[in-house]
Formats: sequence, structure tokens, C-alpha cells
Amino acid sequence: MCSVIVSLVIVSQAEAKTVSAIALFNDRAMLSVDGEKAKIVRSGTSHLGVKVISSNTTEAVIEVDGKRRTLSLNSTAVLGESLSVSPKSTASSIVLYENDVGFFESSGQVNGRAVRFLVDTGANIVVFNSLDATRLGLNYLAGEKSFASTASGVAPMYSLNVDSISVGGLTLNDIRVGVIEGSFPGIPLLGMTFLSRLDMNRSGQTMVLKKR
Repeated sequence: MCSVIVSLVIVSQAEAKTVSAIALFNDRAMLSVDGEKAKIVRSGTSHLGVKVISSNTTEAVIEVDGKRRTLSLNSTAVLGESLSVSPKSTASSIVLYENDVGFFESSGQVNGRAVRFLVDTGANIVVFNSLDATRLGLNYLAGEKSFASTASGVAPMYSLNVDSISVGGLTLNDIRVGVIEGSFPGIPLLGMTFLSRLDMNRSGQTMVLKKR
């Protein structure tokens, strides 16, 4: 299975910042802003318009345009002017950049709940393991049952539709997903039931995903 896993930059006129806490330390935090490559930011300094007010090993206080938010490890928050825009307003396109080895994780949401994806053009469906599905509030056992091959053998898989999936501020509705019983895949795969509904234009190490 060929995987293309990328970081994200939103192409949008909105001024909101999507900030994810990748790692937390005393007086510094590793943040990903709008899906860009994560960077360690020291307390009292800013990165891409996001200022770290304070940080310890459990939470960080960040500020964007005078608005503050507390982030815990692996959490994501949206701050900035576009918070006043209708919740249905989303980015129309995103630019994807490969890292040095061709793999990146991207932050996103499933039905409004934060998740991290591996963007995988080789997966024909968006895939979660059952532990992630439960955390995301998916009633997967009510889905259509089939079976999937994993590294540990054959496991039950349940197919169902979710209301929305967002990546980098780009949101699509009514997405078919699969949930595999057990711990595979270790990170949710953003497969073609999401990607095939977008125009994909790849040039070198970049790819633009655009709503049709």
C-alpha cells in the first residue's frame, strides 16, 4: 500500500488558526499551526501568529489575536477572527507538502472531534481501529459487517457513514468509513472515500486538494 502522508497549509481568506499541541514541556511547547510542520515555541514567543503564554508538561496556554485557549497534549483548537463565521464555512482547498521521507501526520476532525490522520491514497476507505472509533463516539457495531486483512490476520470490519470529516479546515459531509476491531491501524487512515471527492493536483512534493 502506497502512502502519501503530508503536512497541511490552508488556502483560505479566513484568519483563524488551527493549533495542535504535539508535545508539551516546561516553558515551551511543540505546536503545529494550520497543519504546518511542528515547531517548538518557547513561552513568551510567537510562531505563525500563535503566542505561547505558558507551558508545562500537561497543558499550554496560547494566544491568537488577543484570544487565549488552553491546550492539553494532542488536543486541537481553532482561534482567530473566523470564529465569528458560520460553522459551515470551511476552506475550499488545502496544499499538501511531503516531509523529507514522504510521510506526515495531519490533524483533523470527525463529527467535530479531534483526530490525527495518515493521509493514504492507497486506502480505498477512511479507516479507524475500534478503540479510536469508540473515542470518537462512532456506533460502529451498527454498521455493515465484513472482514479485513491486517498484520495480525483477519479481523471484523464494520462500514458506516459519518456526518463530517475535516482536514486542514476542509470539510466534507456524509463520508463512508470502516472500523476494524482491534488496534489496527495504529493511526486512522484518510483514504479515498474522502480524497476521491476532491480534485487532486500533484506537482513534485506538493499536492493541492480542492473542493469540486
